[in-house]
Amino acid sequence: MHSAALDTQLFMKMPIHCDETGSNGIVYFKDVQPHPLTLDDWLGFSDSKDLKIKIAGVVAGKPEWDKTFPPVGNRFQADFAVGPSLNNSCFALVKGGWVPIFYAFSKGNIIADRNLVSEIQARFSNGEMSSERERNDFLDYICDKNCSCTIHTISYALESNERKIPSAEKIIEQHCAALKTLSRALPHVKTWPESDSDLEHFLALADKFREYFSQGMRLLIKLAPLVINSPARNKRVDRWKAMAQIARAENISVSHIVFLACISATSAEQGFNPAQKLIKPKAIYTEEDAYNSMYDLFLIMLTNVLQTQAPELKVTLVTRDKNLAFFWMGLTFADPSSPGQQMIGLHQKLLPVSETELEELAIILGEGRVNPSWTVPPSMKY
Repeated sequence: MHSAALDTQLFMKMPIHCDETGSNGIVYFKDVQPHPLTLDDWLGFSDSKDLKIKIAGVVAGKPEWDKTFPPVGNRFQADFAVGPSLNNSCFALVKGGWVPIFYAFSKGNIIADRNLVSEIQARFSNGEMSSERERNDFLDYICDKNCSCTIHTISYALESNERKIPSAEKIIEQHCAALKTLSRALPHVKTWPESDSDLEHFLALADKFREYFSQGMRLLIKLAPLVINSPARNKRVDRWKAMAQIARAENISVSHIVFLACISATSAEQGFNPAQKLIKPKAIYTEEDAYNSMYDLFLIMLTNVLQTQAPELKVTLVTRDKNLAFFWMGLTFADPSSPGQQMIGLHQKLLPVSETELEELAIILGEGRVNPSWTVPPSMKY
């Protein structure tokens, strides 16, 4: 990473070579945005292959002899490779997929869950890495003083042991605790909420999700025992119908994220079933079990809402939970045409069903909720 005296943001650098003269040099980039990576990209990277990333940004500096990149100040697009030697203990979940976390360090808004706050506390003190640690993880670059991201305490503050979204007083208390931890570890990094008005907006947002959260817990308690084991292929549709009947009896929409997760849990192969691992089903499923699972699913919906409302803020959910990350990577959200009618696409590894099963699923979920050919056009939207 390259430091700039007048610009508090992280720079990326790429080595270049001139065949004619044999000269070597470095091109510096700023305002870099990556094209979101997919679940398939992660599976390849985890198999010790290089991670291929398409990036776009502005050329900030380069040797005079370079003719490969545009002049300084102009925009560019390029392919960038990250070797598997750099660890990825945290997943940065963005609209459209995921990116290595260091892309969120420049003007990004990071939703940090409780695990990430604990990891930051363990790794850093007063803006420096612990002396015994080696810089070998994407997360380590957050201690760079040019890091211009903002860490949101929203996830930390909303998590509780009350088996529901906590009261306003508890949210404020937990926000202050997270703020204290982060300011000690990384004093140069901004945090949000910052002002009283920010906090009021935060509390109002939490209130909007209380009923949705409660519905999800009720549905999990009812459906979790049905996803302990995947049904035989010829009984899968019957299982879906039974789950839909339960949801409607509870007056809960089958478009709820919990129902979607349960459909995936009964369909995905056991070797890769992140939805089932998020739900952690068992015969006697308690309120505490339901809360823990619903909280992860709630974070997915909350993050998508924030990303949709303000795409320019580069809102990123950062988590160390692989199953949460894998489930997110397998989802594709389309901007809703009206409340409650949002289309959500699932990667075939999350929903490996036949054409006939997909037709049955369309009947269960309602006309227009399933489109076997629907895809979201690729874009550089972060």
